Amino acid sequence: MPATRTLFERLRRGAQVTGRFSEHDLDDLRVSIIRNLERILNSREGMAQACESYGLPDLTQIVNGVPERAREIEGSIERCIKDHEPRVSQVEVQHIPNAHGPMTACFRIRASVQAGKTAEEVWFETVVVSSGRVKLT
Repeated sequence: MPATRTLFERLRRGAQVTGRFSEHDLDDLRVSIIRNLERILNSREGMAQACESYGLPDLTQIVNGVPERAREIEGSIERCIKDHEPRVSQVEVQHIPNAHGPMTACFRIRASVQAGKTAEEVWFETVVVSSGRVKLT
């Protein structure tokens, strides 16, 4: 599937930009995907009435001392991305223990993005802080 801009990006930019990303727009595509993933991963399951599976379960337990849930959270993040970010494929999520200090949890996300005629591998790092909020870089 070719990478497309989100509906809101197309509405904001108007007619001067096409709906698709090319190989030259990989940085813009990456930023667009990060923004969308932040919205998805900072939502909680059951909060979107239109789609009960949109979002993640409560992440505060893993940050507040229940690291045994890391595998479960990896699976939840991976499933959520696969279900709600169609511009990425081959998603893999890996927990990185103690990467950013004691009250955070870090996950590395690897995915493939179709940009124009080529597929590019992209990496994202998520940091879950003690409040359960997810930050992507």
